[in-house]
Parts: sequence; structure tokens; C-alpha cells
Amino acid sequence: MRINHNIPALRALHQLDRSNGRLDKTLERLSSGLRINHAADDAAGLAITQKMDTQVRGLGQASRNAMDGISLIQTAEGALNEVHAMLQRIRELSVQVSNGTYDAKDRTAVQDEVGQLLNEIERISTDIEFNEMKLLNGDLDRRAFSTDETRADIISMSDTVDAGAYVLNVTTAATQSNYVGTAVPIDDVLTPLVDEGTFTGGKINQGGTININGEQVVIDENDTNEEVFAKLRDLCGTVDVSLTSTVMPFDNGATLTLENNQFGTKPIVITGTTLLLTALGLSAGTNTTGVNAAATITSGFPTGTTVSGSGKDLIFRSNNNFELRLSSNVATGAVTMNILETGPLDLQIGANEGQFMEIRIQNLSPSALGITKMNLSTAEGAQEAIGIVDDAIQKISSVRSKLGAYQNRLEHTIANLESASENMTASLSRIQDADMAYEMANFTQQNIIAQAGTSMLAQANQRPQSLLQLLQG
Repeated sequence: MRINHNIPALRALHQLDRSNGRLDKTLERLSSGLRINHAADDAAGLAITQKMDTQVRGLGQASRNAMDGISLIQTAEGALNEVHAMLQRIRELSVQVSNGTYDAKDRTAVQDEVGQLLNEIERISTDIEFNEMKLLNGDLDRRAFSTDETRADIISMSDTVDAGAYVLNVTTAATQSNYVGTAVPIDDVLTPLVDEGTFTGGKINQGGTININGEQVVIDENDTNEEVFAKLRDLCGTVDVSLTSTVMPFDNGATLTLENNQFGTKPIVITGTTLLLTALGLSAGTNTTGVNAAATITSGFPTGTTVSGSGKDLIFRSNNNFELRLSSNVATGAVTMNILETGPLDLQIGANEGQFMEIRIQNLSPSALGITKMNLSTAEGAQEAIGIVDDAIQKISSVRSKLGAYQNRLEHTIANLESASENMTASLSRIQDADMAYEMANFTQQNIIAQAGTSMLAQANQRPQSLLQLLQG
């Protein structure tokens, strides 16, 4: 027997240390609820759970991103609902004043209301925003664009227009048709003469009618020159023609000039009572028409692109659905357009790189909708406005339909993300979380073993004392 080294005690101590280590680990798992608290607990499991945790957290944030996207869409859609309501009101007013029972004052009142509604549509398109992002002014559309010349402005372009520099040469400036009369030979007041059919001294023997571009005005025999000019001016206003006189008030020697307010080939056609036209220095017939703008393609446009002119507008089209419309003013020469790629609004709706959804909302201002030039002051203008508003309503309906599709997609996306997160969390839990029942049973086992080890260590420490009996003899 040896007393210098108590081998049984050392062995008992070693086993007790191991039991205490296992007991400590079980206590840690019970207190944290996790099976893996350190990399040493399960090196491979730790690596797997960290990747899974990344996915779970990413899926959760992606779901919240999608919810934010729905809020943005609902903000835009709510604004467009009001735009829809105002367009419906404008159409209702257009149908109302298309009826012949309304006079000029009634139509003027209606035009005032339409003007206010258009102002509100403009305000909504420029002011509505989400988190300081403009929603309806075109910032979320496919493109932004600029020109390095002031002679051309882009009106619209298709989704197939690529970013880049587009150079064209305006070869023909658009002009307006005009009619310049001869000097007016009438006196201050138009009065009838006794002899019908004769003309002398700058006076006419009867009233009559004048037609400009199909619209008619009646000139009475006793109308003053101011009244004649006012009637002609009002008539021209209904057909979008401006009337000027070289002498005011309208008097002997004055020259009347009519100019089409629109650019292009539309002529000014004048008909009416011959003597009355002569007295006003006018003659029946069609004047020299205006000219549509024309251009040639220099560079940047796709192969097969053609260009056509309509008034001041130049329209570029190709066989791959490329379409670009711009408006040029009177200047000719080279024009360079730099179309910039701004991209749509990207919603990150996945846990990983590149998992995003694009949201596009085009420019929905009155000018983009084409409703800025409606004139309801005449029955003809009201009729035209009905078609214009129908087109605008269709555009808004199309955008709202697209926004609704976006929202439906995002709602399905959220459901899918939540399902994926739930399943991923379950997998993560199976690897990372502690089985509390197992750990409790293991704790009881290790606690008993530790107590037994402590008792056996005490017994082993007592064994060397038995040698004292030999020393005592």
C-alpha cells in the first residue's frame, strides 16, 4: 500500500470533475433553453443555425418591407380614387354642356369648375408622397429625361425606350395657318342702304352670316364696328383661332388677321355673305395652310425607326414597339436628348440579394393625361372633352388596376414569406433549441452521479488513514 499518491482518490476526483462538467452544461442548457450555447457544443450545428437564423431574420424583414409597399400602393391608389372622381365629374359636366339648352354664361361657369378640378388634379399629382417620395409625378416611372436644347420637350415614350443619347435634326419648323384680310372699308356703323344689292361708301345694305371653320356668327344690319369685332372674336375663340386688328377700335383702314392657334396643316376656311365679307375686307375660301414639323434621325434611335410630324409634335416609331413623342418649337437644327435610367421603386421582398419587386407609377399630371386644353365654353368643345376625359379615365383605371395587382401580389408574397419563416424557424429550433424534458432527465442523472462521485471521493480520501493502524502496531 502507498500513501504518497492516492490513486483511487485521483480517479474519483477525475470522474467527479467530468460529472460536474456535464452537470454545468445541462444547467446552462436548462437556463438558456438552447442546445448550442457555444461553438464547442456543436460546431457544424452552429454554422447551420447561423445561416438559418440569417434567413429567418431576412424573411421577417422582407415581410415588413412588403407591408410597407402595400402602404405605399394604398396611398397612391387612394389619391387616384379622388382623381377618378374628379374626372368623372368633368365628364359629367362635359355631357351636360354638350346639350344645346345652355348659353355662353352657363358654359363659362362650367369651365370655371373644370379649371378648379384640373388644378386639384395637378396638385395631387405633384404633392402626394410616401416617406417624402413623390408617387404620381413620374419619379417612379421607367425613365427620367432631359434635353440639352430648349427647342424640344419630350411628351411621352414607350417602355421600350432605352436610356442613352438621341440626336435628331429638325428640318422643318411647324407653322400656323393664317389669313390676312384687306383694309376694312366700312364706316363707324354698318347701316343698310335703300337699294338692295348695291355697295357704296363703305357701307353694306344688309346683315349676313360669316362661317369660320364651320362655325357661324350672325352680323345684324345695325351692329356697330365694336359689336362686329366682338362677334368675330367670340366666333374665332370657339374654333381656336385668334383674331387681331391693326387699328383699334375697329375702323376704316383696319386689317383683320386670323391665325390658327394650333400648329400644323389645319387650314382656316371662311364662307358667308359675300357683301358682308367684302365690307370686312375678307373673302371666301381657304387660306394657305400651316406646316407640320419634320425631322431626320441622326443617331441613337433603333434601326427601322421612322419619324412623322403632327403640328409641333414629332413622333418616332420602330417595329419593336419603340415610340417617342416630342414637341419642338419654331427653331430648326440639331437636338440632343439624354434619356436617363432612373429605375422603378424596388421593394426588397426576399431574404437574399436580388430578391426584389419593381413598382412603376407613371406621371399622372393633367398634362400627361392630356386634359389641360379642354374648352367647355362651346358645345363642340364639350363634345371633344368627353373623348379626352374618357381617355384620361382609361389611363387612371389602367394605373389603378396595376396598383391593385401589385397589392394582391404583395399580399401573397407576405403569406409566402410568413410560411417560409415558420418552416425555417421550426428547422432552426430542432437544431438549436434544447429538449427541456431530455435535459431535465439528464440533469437529474448528472446530479446523482455528481453526488455519488463526491461521496466516493470522500471515501477514497479516508483509505490512507487505515495505514495508521499499521504504524500504531
